[in-house]
Amino acid sequence: MRNFARALVLLSLLPTVLPAQTPSPLASESVAAAAVPGAWIVAEGRANSALQAGFPATAAAGYREMLAAPGLPTETRQRVTLALATALLDASELAEAEKALSTYDGPRNGAYQLRAGLLAAVQRRLPPAKAALATIKVEELSATDRGWWFYLQALLADADGNNDRAKEYYEQAKQTAVSALQRARFELAYESSRLRDAPRTEQRLAVLRGNMEQFAGQDFGYDVARNYAAALSVAGRKIEALAVLQRQLAVLAPGQRRIADQMLLLTGLIAGERSPTGQNALIELLNKAQQPETQRTALFLLARGAKAPAEREQLRSELGKLIGAPTLHPIIEDLLLVRAQAALADQQYNAADDDARLLLERYPGSPLKSAALGVRLSVAWELKRYRSAADFATQLRATVPAGRDRAELGVLLAEAFFRSGDYQNAADAYDAALREAPQVVPAGVLIFQRVLADIRGGAIEAAAKLLDDTAGNAAFDAVNRWQAEWNLVKEMQVRGLGAAALARVEKLLAQGAQGVPAELRIRLLWLRAKLSFDNGQPEAALKQVDDLTAALPGAQLDAALRGEVASTAQLLKAQALLTLQRDAEAGALLDKLRVDFKASKAAEYSYIVQATNLSERGETVKAQQLLIKLADDHKESEFAPLALYEAALCAERRGLDDTLREAYRLLERLVQDYPRDELMFYARLKQGDLLRKLNDFGAARQFYENLINNYGQHPDVLLAQLALADSLFAQGGNSVVNYESASAIYERLRDLPQAPVDLRAEAGYKWGYALAKRGQGAKAATVFWSVVDAFLLEAKQAAALGGKGRYWIARTLLELGQLHEDAGRLDEAQRAYQLIVDYKLNGAAQAQAKLARFRATAPEGAKP
Repeated sequence: MRNFARALVLLSLLPTVLPAQTPSPLASESVAAAAVPGAWIVAEGRANSALQAGFPATAAAGYREMLAAPGLPTETRQRVTLALATALLDASELAEAEKALSTYDGPRNGAYQLRAGLLAAVQRRLPPAKAALATIKVEELSATDRGWWFYLQALLADADGNNDRAKEYYEQAKQTAVSALQRARFELAYESSRLRDAPRTEQRLAVLRGNMEQFAGQDFGYDVARNYAAALSVAGRKIEALAVLQRQLAVLAPGQRRIADQMLLLTGLIAGERSPTGQNALIELLNKAQQPETQRTALFLLARGAKAPAEREQLRSELGKLIGAPTLHPIIEDLLLVRAQAALADQQYNAADDDARLLLERYPGSPLKSAALGVRLSVAWELKRYRSAADFATQLRATVPAGRDRAELGVLLAEAFFRSGDYQNAADAYDAALREAPQVVPAGVLIFQRVLADIRGGAIEAAAKLLDDTAGNAAFDAVNRWQAEWNLVKEMQVRGLGAAALARVEKLLAQGAQGVPAELRIRLLWLRAKLSFDNGQPEAALKQVDDLTAALPGAQLDAALRGEVASTAQLLKAQALLTLQRDAEAGALLDKLRVDFKASKAAEYSYIVQATNLSERGETVKAQQLLIKLADDHKESEFAPLALYEAALCAERRGLDDTLREAYRLLERLVQDYPRDELMFYARLKQGDLLRKLNDFGAARQFYENLINNYGQHPDVLLAQLALADSLFAQGGNSVVNYESASAIYERLRDLPQAPVDLRAEAGYKWGYALAKRGQGAKAATVFWSVVDAFLLEAKQAAALGGKGRYWIARTLLELGQLHEDAGRLDEAQRAYQLIVDYKLNGAAQAQAKLARFRATAPEGAKP
């Protein structure tokens, strides 16, 4: 609850700081949707892409991370569980795949049965594999799964010894593949099956060896040599198998590339993709293979073997040589994508994005376009570049047919806009997502986010209308609706729409709270009492606090929240009593609060509440004593710096040199004891102001210059610049340098577009005033009029004027009128004074008096 105090700095602090508020976590917290799935969608897409690119271990890690996330929707959890089982199967982690599949709690549909069948077939548990196959309806499978359905049948045919039938199924799997990489995987599966089915008897080995030697140098002899090496490997004689293959490769002629490719692939399979021998064979195959499909098979194996960061780094290095070669590689697009995926797996985001961008720029029609966009989307999301993520999500949606994936990308697009602060586009995207009804997120959450986008975008009326229009929508569940209402009412409160906010809370509470968590109802009961107090209804606030207190015993709340509600309710009740001037009751309640909830933030803040009340009555000494007591007794409190600041203000109000010095010392204590607190900047600024009141302008200038030099990015550093100019002007006297320096600062601040309008108006007035005091009346009049024209007559700027800005505009018009009077331009003087009256500015009575004097002295028949 560290933010408890940050909304509390009092009105007397500085014009850019919020006025005082009663502290409460109930008041300061916004309620976010329970489960906004943008991160899940990105994570799932990233894991899917890793799996498709040949990084099953990386994919499995991604799926496991998703499954560990709380709040993952049931349908998503089930889908990701099946994807995890697939990745583990691909990584040959059969025990883990079986464990993952056992946690699946979804329907036993074709997708589940396919994976159960594949796992059983690889484990040589043929009856359950065949039983799973028998239940699968191929028309229910996704396009990606249909190739694996043929693959399962090939495995079972192999197990039954029907090699011809198995080969047919392998071919059908390749023909059904949805991508070149999936075809390469089925080719690899076929080669692996041949390796598994090789004969194992010594008698058969002897026959194969004899045929190999008899037909050496002939195509048939090379085929026999491959079978002999496979048989040796199955018999556990891997070293001999690899030696056979190396001897055959050594005698092959350059024109026998197809045979060399077969020998190298078998070398990689027998040695393993993580061994140096296997990697060397696969790298050579990737570089020199005759067929692109064979190169993709080698690439897949190399990617699958790169399980550790060092291995992926080595893979990226090898791929870099091929990508950068003078001759364009036949599968250059695959190389770029796999290198991007390897970089992404190791969080080398810039490298991953560079490769994906290169692929998209050089090969805009590539079948790997979606995968490359997925990489760029993942990178943008991980780096919190949400505007870019929205762009990539839009492009990716254009490549995906209507369905679940497209709908989920719509949700991701909306959330990317939301996180980038583009709330208008976010609202539109949430609307579109609602029409597509994605399963990954309940409609109630999307409606909540849609309302929140309007709120964050300042469209309060649109948010209220949407909430009213969807109140009867069954999909907009009570929890999300009340959470949305909470956020809307809080924003209305911040924007000064307290009466409307209170009416909305009253209406919501009157409708009942069926299905709403007790915590949320208690929040709104507290907020109703707070809004009543803020809207000048202390009697209503008293009753509502009593209603809240009565509701607490029956509410199911955790102990911490119950204590916070009870303590802040007592504090709010004490404030209401103080407002009603029932001081004795308020004092007793504050004493009770400090005993019953001694360690609570409400008890600590109660000192500030009581001190503020005393200060408003002119009892600044007692107020200061209470504030110092808070700072002394609760040094670790987040309110201690504020207490010291307020104590200094109490001392300053008494106006004596001694009390001004006392205020200075209190601020110095704040700076020394709490150097990291955000009030430190304002304490130094106030110390400069105090030094000016003590006529120590040189020391004041040092304070302001220090703030300007060391806090150049602070949101209120312009106040220090304005104060510095004031000091320079006050020191001006006969110093042309000081006067010119002050004028230059005033002019720059008046013209600074990013400066607050009130501050620009003040700076403009002071610049004109400085010119007038130096005898430059004509130029001063021009400057004064520029302030009026830019900040009063220009509608957009005038709408941004605050009370302080209107004050300085009034001062400007009074000075401008006086200049015209002194120069004998009475008509122009009257127009200046009339503007004060027309715009109802401060000083209207003085302006009307001047206008009346002009009318009284005007000659008969003269124009008024």
